[in-house]
Amino acid sequence: GVDESISSSKFTTIDDSQSKRRKREVYSPFPSNILDLSMVENSNSPDRQHLGISMADLDDRSPSKLDLILRSIRLGVSFGPIVCTSWLAMWSSKFREKIWYTWIASCLASSGPAFIKWGQWASTRYDIFPESLCLALSRLHNDAPAHSWIYTQKVLESSLGLAQGTLLDTFDSFDEIPIASGSIAQVHRAVLKGTTIVAKVRHPKVAKLMQMDFRLMNFAARLADLIPALASLRIRDTVEQFSHNMAEQAHLQAEAHHLEILNYNFRKWKGVRFPRPFYATSNVIIETFASGRIVTAVLDAYDAIASQIAVEQGILTVEEISDDTEDEAMNTQKSTGHQVLPMSMARFIVTTGLSVYLKMLLIDKQMHADLHPGNIMIDFVSKNPKGVLEPNNRALVPVNRKINLAGHFCFTLVDAGMVAQLSQEESQNFAGLICSLGDGDGRVAGSFVLRFTKDSTLSSSEEEDFIKDMDLLFKERCRGYGSNVDVGHVLRGVLGLVRKHKVLIDANYATLVVNVLCVEGMSQRVCPNYNLLDAAKPFLESYKGLCYKKDGSINESSSKVQKCIFRITMPLAYFKKSLSDAVFFARQGKNNKRLI
Repeated sequence: GVDESISSSKFTTIDDSQSKRRKREVYSPFPSNILDLSMVENSNSPDRQHLGISMADLDDRSPSKLDLILRSIRLGVSFGPIVCTSWLAMWSSKFREKIWYTWIASCLASSGPAFIKWGQWASTRYDIFPESLCLALSRLHNDAPAHSWIYTQKVLESSLGLAQGTLLDTFDSFDEIPIASGSIAQVHRAVLKGTTIVAKVRHPKVAKLMQMDFRLMNFAARLADLIPALASLRIRDTVEQFSHNMAEQAHLQAEAHHLEILNYNFRKWKGVRFPRPFYATSNVIIETFASGRIVTAVLDAYDAIASQIAVEQGILTVEEISDDTEDEAMNTQKSTGHQVLPMSMARFIVTTGLSVYLKMLLIDKQMHADLHPGNIMIDFVSKNPKGVLEPNNRALVPVNRKINLAGHFCFTLVDAGMVAQLSQEESQNFAGLICSLGDGDGRVAGSFVLRFTKDSTLSSSEEEDFIKDMDLLFKERCRGYGSNVDVGHVLRGVLGLVRKHKVLIDANYATLVVNVLCVEGMSQRVCPNYNLLDAAKPFLESYKGLCYKKDGSINESSSKVQKCIFRITMPLAYFKKSLSDAVFFARQGKNNKRLI
């Protein structure tokens, strides 16, 4: 729960000096830099004079009964029309898919951070909800109105123990306008002792509001299960899973703890990094500034360049481009930015994205729970990076096709509010599913999916029916390595069967599936000929040989010798994958037809 997660974090309140010393000893791999207020002091800093209860404590107070009553009335008015028309949605598929699902998304968007986050999370659960509902919920965005600068200033001064009105004297500069604002917090850029940093400040009353909404959502979910039209959606189960995963996100020191773990796990990776927090409380994180651009923005820019060139060469008309832009799904399918994207950049994005996922799954067992391209920034570390990541005109493209600059690309993964901590069993079960894709064995894949929950409600005959359908699905869509398997197409089919047979999937497994789909979608957009399953074969085959028996079942008797062999073989498998990727992209450079 929230309390356990926060108590395990190395980020504590300012007054808890004994707890700080104890946690430094526990987390010895991490640098001992917690809550060093001297790092935000300079010659202009006043004495720390903040008096009274901190704003974090004010915001974290439990809601009263009156607060709950008023909040329930507000939500009742908002969701009343949805409940009253549920009978019509049950009988009319046209009303349900065209109107009712859109109403649900609109109500969630206007009901506060907890409901927005639930909608975003539910939009990825194709194993539970109909595809049309997931599509409607996927339009929910993180963007939220920013709170005032006065509030930001008060929160930071309270957290840092500064006198009121003296924040700007402490920092070299501090941007009053946030560079981004989400449903939980907003981000300001600042300069501290000559170094650019960011300060993430939680919105007013978010913790209290989310605590109220979690209580009310659990109560409403119990009622929803009594409505015939909603019973099949298993809303109560999803709300319980969601509440467990999301409660800690309102407390920013939990995110800071996740960032430190991820930084430690990837400390030896030159091309992957995370923001480094050096100060955190419940409602503030101060961390390093992440340079670069969002991957989706870079790919959108190259799509625009490709469309412009296609028009000039007579391949497309302006009308066709406009039609594609109006339909986002079609635009993704028809995107031609990969035909002008520098081959070195394409190679870095697809190979590093896959390697990061496999490392988190097989080695670290700690998965960034929101690994979509919007949370991935790409930068070119070079003395002269001009033009590499700013493709705003056609003239830049020929220069970027063959990058000879000294330097390297780098990913920065942001927004680590949720990290899925995988058990050994969860890691092996999901890796077993992926390995069965490589073998083209639907029956083994079905047996692994049935292990995705410890609370299965299916009978033996129902489980056998599911495995038979999985076998048929694989015969149609998945023939194994070397057959150009569309991993996303196969997994969406698996989720369809999961929903059809009412197979339960625990939250961590759903996170793993969604992240695979995100990596696969990014790969298809950047380099459509790059097959994730074939590229992952060296990793999967090595893992399979050590962790599974010949019949596909998990090898329960893993000895220390096997674990030692695993640590040795994984770097060798990564080296083999790197050689295979080098050969693939060398052939791509010779054979691939491009617009320029």
